[in-house]
Amino acid sequence: MKVLEGRSASTGSEMRLRLTPAVDWIRLNASVAGIPAGERCRVVVVAKDGSREIAGSRLVADEEKGVNLDGSAAVPMDDVQKVVIENDKGKEYVSVDV
Repeated sequence: MKVLEGRSASTGSEMRLRLTPAVDWIRLNASVAGIPAGERCRVVVVAKDGSREIAGSRLVADEEKGVNLDGSAAVPMDDVQKVVIENDKGKEYVSVDV
């Protein structure tokens, strides 16, 4: 298991990420703060080859309380480059390099 944190200087958003390996895939938990209420956000796992897997999505109800999301992606732990939180239009709020 890996626990990582990241903050975006441009958006002010923060993420605490827990990755747990499984056989050829990962489980994740992302706690994110600093995204405006009403945004439809998704957690995207980016592999080292640039491919992207959506691990989950959620509507942000409260910017201060943030969002906590459990998800999974069919990407082996050793192949994960980063995890990105973006809205449904592709705007990146925060990412964490793995």
